[in-house]
Amino acid sequence: MKKLLLFALLIPLACVSAYGQDCSGSEKLQKHIYHPARLIPQKGCVTVRGIIKKKLKEGDGDFHVRLLLDSDQPSDLINDKNRSGQGGFLVFEPICVNPVTQASAKKACKNFKQKISLPNVGDHVEVTGIHMLDNDHGWLEIHPVVKITKLP
Repeated sequence: MKKLLLFALLIPLACVSAYGQDCSGSEKLQKHIYHPARLIPQKGCVTVRGIIKKKLKEGDGDFHVRLLLDSDQPSDLINDKNRSGQGGFLVFEPICVNPVTQASAKKACKNFKQKISLPNVGDHVEVTGIHMLDNDHGWLEIHPVVKITKLP
């Protein structure tokens, strides 16, 4: 419980980052993240650009999306685990957008579906959300995502 409380307190702080992005609403989304204690804030609120390379439906109701970052994006948005386990891509996860099939995750998405645009593989997008380390897997990701914009 203390970890969840600490997480809830860190999210609003992470929203006021040096990047000057707007992650309004991330604190409301965090209560719908399955197993939130595994996520450790890194760079706070960020906006990144890249091309969607893969979209996977997860049992917890999230989409697990792999993003090939544009060449001008900071290299420290990904780590060695992103390179070895995610093909070198940054992960981002819109939450509670798919049916939840994982029994232990049903409570997190109960009576909630994130209203967010869901572009397709191959789309060039801008993604805003909280940059996190997924401590269960070791890679960096944006989770929760507060905004996705399809770019021309």
